[in-house]
Amino acid sequence: MTDTVLDWVTAAAFKEVRKRPGVLLAYFLLRRAFRNTPQFRGNMAGTLIAIVDKQWIGRFERAGQLLLSGQAKAFFRPELTRHQVVMVETGSRKKVDMDVLRGFAQTIVVADSPQALSKTMRLAADAMFVVEKPSARHVMAIRKLAGRSRVELGEAEKLVHQDWDVIDALLCRQVIGDNAFEPSAMRDSITEVQPRLSELPGYANAKPWAAELAADVASWRNGALEWSQVDRAALLTGPPGVGKSFLAGALAAELQVALVATSPGRWQSSGGGYLGDMLKAMRASFEEARSNAPAVLFLDELDSIGNRQHQSQHAFYETQVVNLFLELTGSASKWPGVILLGATNRPDDIDRAVLRSGRFERHIRLEIPTPDERAEILSYHLSGPCLQEVRPLTDLLERYSPADLEWLARVAKRRARAEGRAVEIVDVERSMPQRLKLPADVLRRVALHECGHALIALDSGFVESVIVSVTDTILDDPARQTGGRAHFDMKDSFLQTEDFLRAQIRIALAGAVAEQVGMEVGRREGLEAVARTSISPPRSRDPWAAENHASWRNTTAVWRAARHNAHMMSAS
Repeated sequence: MTDTVLDWVTAAAFKEVRKRPGVLLAYFLLRRAFRNTPQFRGNMAGTLIAIVDKQWIGRFERAGQLLLSGQAKAFFRPELTRHQVVMVETGSRKKVDMDVLRGFAQTIVVADSPQALSKTMRLAADAMFVVEKPSARHVMAIRKLAGRSRVELGEAEKLVHQDWDVIDALLCRQVIGDNAFEPSAMRDSITEVQPRLSELPGYANAKPWAAELAADVASWRNGALEWSQVDRAALLTGPPGVGKSFLAGALAAELQVALVATSPGRWQSSGGGYLGDMLKAMRASFEEARSNAPAVLFLDELDSIGNRQHQSQHAFYETQVVNLFLELTGSASKWPGVILLGATNRPDDIDRAVLRSGRFERHIRLEIPTPDERAEILSYHLSGPCLQEVRPLTDLLERYSPADLEWLARVAKRRARAEGRAVEIVDVERSMPQRLKLPADVLRRVALHECGHALIALDSGFVESVIVSVTDTILDDPARQTGGRAHFDMKDSFLQTEDFLRAQIRIALAGAVAEQVGMEVGRREGLEAVARTSISPPRSRDPWAAENHASWRNTTAVWRAARHNAHMMSAS
């Protein structure tokens, strides 16, 4: 493409316009729009109209001058040439001077809307084009000519699907990166680059429901199923970062429907934030989903809607908001094609009426990914290194959420871009969080701690097996990884007894007590003492009356706290 530019403009003009990437991009787009017209191919007279984005209209005017003259704006003199470029803006009071009777002239009219054109202009035009957004290769070429860092084809494709103002902002940014784009789940509708839910790794708890919903929506579209039979509302719950918001966009893409994304916070921020403003904004979101049906209405941070059980000075406000929300969700359940999807980290804070059958009746819990899912998610975001290459690294990232893994992939890709190449496994290795080597005494404490949990869990009668894992290195973030873990599943107890609750407390305290006993009497004897007597309560009528037992003298305070906790739980 750059060779073509050199063929059409003077060297001086190319040198000048290269400093103005926006004008150069507009030049490319005008050439693409006009390339099949007689005026462009045969140098014939006539008038061509280009409808462009309002923010870019000045650039397209200069690009039109370059296209007609082959020279930079400084050398384009309409009074000395038979050609002309006319700019027409909506709402402008500037008088447009256009002579449509120039016998051998070529005229380009650049307007921001067809409504801005006069009747004379529309009649005189040989052709009118709406200038489309650039292609990914346009973006890559402009960045190369402007001396910016190289971007991957996938990143360029993401950029060209954005609004013109986003393209304007990011076209010449030194590094674009995935974090430069707004979250796709908060767009007004799905885009071509939005992946389907079935194409994404993870989401094991949500995919079966989504597949059933997709089949039902297809049957409804074909007239084989009444909308009242479709499972049309669900609530996504789970810790932060597990991909609840992203799932909304992926679900809309899976169903091939529009996405209307909003939140109670957005409603409250509308207008002056008064009750009437919030209720009006809430109604508007539901009406938008109804008018765009079939559509997914995604309500993020649903716990912010309020709860009528809350006793506070804002009780009246919350009651009005919740009541209208219940009214709208009840009505939306009867609107064909409207699917409600909520998301929250705190489902217990939501008014119970919102969660009943007929409203958000399906509750889907999204968890931190499994080891297999971690490798799949990181490999997906990297679009380079294979699953087998990243698995040894993701095994070290216990408790990492999908958002954490996506961030790690961005860091790795940024390293690769800085070196002008595709991402490789070495980039991932260099981007891994720092790991700290555990000293021998700390490693011993970790082992004692986890063995304490495991021994008392097995002794409780409520656990059949325990898996203990200990590592001599940890991430430089204790909140994510502590060096060891005792994993077990307690037998189901639908009616939790006092023995079951006491067992939970003993298991929870066992790690700390095992450390204390083990560190006092030595590693070998310590573990034997933990297994034999130090943690298990004496066989007596009152399992908490153990202060006089010789092996409990060093742990009296701990077990008094345990007794207190047990009494508190029993009382509740």
